[in-house]
Amino acid sequence: ELGVVCEEIRNALRSNTMNIFLKGNLLSLRFSQGEYSLTGGKGVRNCKPCSVVGVFLDQENYKLSFFDVEEKCLLESLFFKFSGNLYPFFNPGSDGKWLGVRPL
Repeated sequence: ELGVVCEEIRNALRSNTMNIFLKGNLLSLRFSQGEYSLTGGKGVRNCKPCSVVGVFLDQENYKLSFFDVEEKCLLESLFFKFSGNLYPFFNPGSDGKWLGVRPL
């Protein structure tokens, strides 16, 4: 799972005072059981597994987009309403698979 979180959630995670997210403060894309889904459980249609997923945050238009880097195509976008600082969020899960981060 990857995406962005608001400052309040980030600070709670850093201080280990929170293990459960309020979904309104987390925007993410999750890959589980061979399928992608967005925050809130909305499925991503017509999408095969990607080896590299890109994330683009457009704060001026309140939009977070996920894309397949190798195929150069949009997977899905989310619109958000909260303001303030947003921070990257990565949750590799418990399946033991490797998660890497690439620079732009």
